[in-house]
Amino acid sequence: MKAVRVPKEKAEEIRRLAERSGAKDKNRLVVCRGEYVEIPIYDGFEDLFTGYEIIEQQNPVFAKSKDLFEILSRKIPEDLHEYIPRRYKIIGDIILIKITDELRDYRQLIGKTLLQIHPHCRAVWQDYGKKGMLRRPRVELIAGDGSETIHRENGCLFKLDVTKVMFSPGNQAERMRMARIVEDGEVVVDMFAGIGYFSIPMSVHSRPKKVYSIEINPDSYGFLLENIRLNQVSRIVPILGDSMYVTPEGIADRVVMGHINCHEFIPVAIRALKGEGTIHYHEAVPEAVINRPVERIKKAAEREGKEVKILKFRKVKNYSPGVIHVVVDAYVY
Repeated sequence: MKAVRVPKEKAEEIRRLAERSGAKDKNRLVVCRGEYVEIPIYDGFEDLFTGYEIIEQQNPVFAKSKDLFEILSRKIPEDLHEYIPRRYKIIGDIILIKITDELRDYRQLIGKTLLQIHPHCRAVWQDYGKKGMLRRPRVELIAGDGSETIHRENGCLFKLDVTKVMFSPGNQAERMRMARIVEDGEVVVDMFAGIGYFSIPMSVHSRPKKVYSIEINPDSYGFLLENIRLNQVSRIVPILGDSMYVTPEGIADRVVMGHINCHEFIPVAIRALKGEGTIHYHEAVPEAVINRPVERIKKAAEREGKEVKILKFRKVKNYSPGVIHVVVDAYVY
């Protein structure tokens, strides 16, 4: 568990930066140790605090909160305690939670309990995962009402409907990394833009010349248009269509491939570059073949008559047992 270690006189300034950027770990408290203050942060935000010491906290102090397991364990039979969920997502004022079949009869209880723990939320949806290349959510309402919400993250607004489009809070650090990595005046192609997961932060926090945001799902595209308006950004050029066929060629300094199953599109991404540039390629990869994303980029570049320099290979998050979501930053020339 990481923290930023700063002198006392800098603590308030850095705490505000951590809060404003979404880097602060809300499950841990800020602690003072001697002449220094430790501000807990999530993994992936270390680059935001250049010039300060990043430490692994030895004795973190956790914030006390109402615990779903603790409450439900008093109301659900003991032989089912192992199935009580301990994690869930809060997107705006909507809660998404995965529930096993063993607790099917207790779904409404779980939903009502979550609304008691989080009184600012208005609905709880059971999350069954996503389907198809469009990654459409499979959800079912178990408490409260409403599915449309506005999620606030890192100074950006994301309007969405949890029954129509996906949103992954676990990708927050990567969204913010991309917002900081884009250089002034760059042209960016976001091949799988969704509701603006990367396009919006890049346009809000950086100064690209243009961001071409391509999305095939009409529902996601509709929310992308709304989010462009909500965030008052003028640099985004939205494109509705299949990025295999509508991606502009020879214009980009940087290409974002944020879909975790898009290796067939790598040649398209390479052709979008104006001779040379950086591709950020995402993939859900089994740990047994962890080098597969890099090899796929190298092979595609070779077929296009290009060279590749791997700038960074980083884990975004755990995806499923034995599978991790990674991103490869590759300079193609």
